[in-house]
Amino acid sequence: MMNESRNIFSGVYKTVFDDYVEYKKSLGYNIYDRRRLNVLINLNRFLNSYNPSDVILTEGMVYDYINQSSGLSVSTIHIKESCIRQFGIYLHNMNYKDIFIYPENLVKVESSFIPYVFTKDEISRIFKATDEMKENSESSKKIKLFYQTLIRLLYGTGMRISEILNLKINDVDLINKVITVNNGKENVSRLIPFNNSIYYWMKKYYDAIARFHGTYFFESPYNSNKTRCESSVYSMFQKRILVEAGIKRKPDNTGPRLHDLRHTFACHCLDKMIKDGKDPYCALPYLSTYLGHKGIESTEKYLRLTEEHFKEITDAGHYIYEESLGDDYE
Repeated sequence: MMNESRNIFSGVYKTVFDDYVEYKKSLGYNIYDRRRLNVLINLNRFLNSYNPSDVILTEGMVYDYINQSSGLSVSTIHIKESCIRQFGIYLHNMNYKDIFIYPENLVKVESSFIPYVFTKDEISRIFKATDEMKENSESSKKIKLFYQTLIRLLYGTGMRISEILNLKINDVDLINKVITVNNGKENVSRLIPFNNSIYYWMKKYYDAIARFHGTYFFESPYNSNKTRCESSVYSMFQKRILVEAGIKRKPDNTGPRLHDLRHTFACHCLDKMIKDGKDPYCALPYLSTYLGHKGIESTEKYLRLTEEHFKEITDAGHYIYEESLGDDYE
């Protein structure tokens, strides 16, 4: 949606909202997701309506905000409750006074989200679409190489797009073929080893795009101290790469999405484990760590098991074949 939040908040809360967005972004959250950002903007407007002279968050203000939820969907109410609770915790931790933290008993959301899992043929077509991007100028050559590298990194490691775009140059060890993710989602840091195929593209990208004073590995083409625009990457994937690959959007417009490459990585990993004769339940802790989940429960809900192996896993007595897949941004 945008790279900066500095011009969208106002009033006495402007600075604290600006800092809060930067804080969440530093933890790897996609705070610029349109829905989440709009919730923060509306919260800022609501708090401004009290015309406070200082940053406060009283119990009355919190419940007035929550009680505005009449007629909204359960998922929207959950987001609002979670938003004002997390914001309250942040204000408390920043030592602001008169801060009420909304209780943890958020309204429960039953997730029926089903991710789109690309077939191996579709993955090949996506790679082909990036490889056939036009090279009409030096700039277009760099854009092509960026997407060739990015798509393979997303599918080959299962990293989140925010984690990739926020990689610093020093986070990528091309000698030992290891990526360090610092403070990913839920403040989980991890090491991600990568194979020779990923190494080829990462090294090619690094060698081709010189950086003398840059901060980020995939730096903005306009500013070496900023990341590339996440919304532009989403747009390129949806409107160009998928179209060129001949992959159509679902009728309800819920996918496929760029984030579904992460789902696909997880499913294809599990598929390979099963074909190699490994017990998927015993392998889940390793996959959970690699994906950056805080616990195995997230991985159990995250994986959508391939249909051709569904029966053999249930016959083995495993309970990991849940239809509920949890957070679609997990």
